[in-house]
Amino acid sequence: MDKLGSMSDAEELRAPRNGGPFWGWVDVVLFAVAAPVFLAGVAIVLVTILKVLHWPVDTALSILGMQSVLYATAFGLLWLILMLRHSESVWNALRWAVRPSIGGKLFVAGFALAFAAALLGVALNAPKIDNPILKMMRDPLSIFAVVVFASTIGPAAEEAVFRGFLQPVAARSFGSAAGIAAASLVFAALHGVEYRWCWQYLLIVFTASLVFGWTRLRWNSTGASTLLHAGYNLMFFIGYLVQGRTLPTHG
Repeated sequence: MDKLGSMSDAEELRAPRNGGPFWGWVDVVLFAVAAPVFLAGVAIVLVTILKVLHWPVDTALSILGMQSVLYATAFGLLWLILMLRHSESVWNALRWAVRPSIGGKLFVAGFALAFAAALLGVALNAPKIDNPILKMMRDPLSIFAVVVFASTIGPAAEEAVFRGFLQPVAARSFGSAAGIAAASLVFAALHGVEYRWCWQYLLIVFTASLVFGWTRLRWNSTGASTLLHAGYNLMFFIGYLVQGRTLPTHG
């Protein structure tokens, strides 16, 4: 009963209102249309500021700093949509609460998931590629910044959008399994450029995303899937640092 927490733990994490998301496809479309516009505008402003200050744009700290601001902008847009249209908070809507006992187990489970994904990469004969994130890891400071970002801010932002916001609406429309798969397809597709549209890597990302999605559904908590995702990412970067080579593949 207590492999990843008891059923009573999961049952306490009820979804808002009638058990499902109070937002819908109109909200998803609004976010999908508005986000690229807002993010592009913020990115232009940030790059302009860095150039005016004569600060290099291509360093790990600059890129991660800008990425953090972009993630904050996306989260702010989610907050704006949910507040203006439904008068609900993002925290309650996206179900961030998770029991520490469950969260710790899920974080460690992310290590096992990363190991399984690495084995899948070997089985698929995934080729080596120039991952832009790993290329930023040039010195101890940049390595530390990338690892911290990829195991904290990155998973939280991605889970908020894909498992917290998109998946519940897709699951309500198409059923749980199809909803998880639909959110995972979008998630994998948005990693396409990063992995040069290599099908092996995208299949690994899609498979890992299915597990993230199942975790979100099982525990009714975006916080739960975020902790699993964080452990998954952290394990890959640990593997990279230990072995000195690219491992397939973080999310």
